[in-house]
Amino acid sequence: MSEKPLFSSKIEAKEFLMRLCDQEIVVHVTDGRKYIGRFWCTDRSANLVLGTCIEYPASADAVYEKLERNLTAVVIPGQHITKIECSRSLLSSAAL
Repeated sequence: MSEKPLFSSKIEAKEFLMRLCDQEIVVHVTDGRKYIGRFWCTDRSANLVLGTCIEYPASADAVYEKLERNLTAVVIPGQHITKIECSRSLLSSAAL
C-alpha cells in the first residue's frame, strides 16, 4: 500500500522547506530520543540540522526526562529519523 505524496512537485516541496526554516519542529529518531529545535537546513541525504535544540532521552520514565540536554546545533542523520512534527499552520499551506 503506497501513500500519496505530500507534494506534487519538487518546487512545492522546496517552498515548504523554505517555510520551515527557523520554525520549531520536533524530530523523533529510531532509538526513541526526541529533539525539539529550530529547523536550519537539510541535504540530499535527508539529514536535518536543528539549532537552539533540546534533546530528550528515549525513556518515558520521569527520572530520564530530567536528563534533557540543551544543544546549540545538532545534525540528525536522515536514516535515523522516524517522525517529524511541526505546527499545523505550516502544514495548512502545504498541498495535502
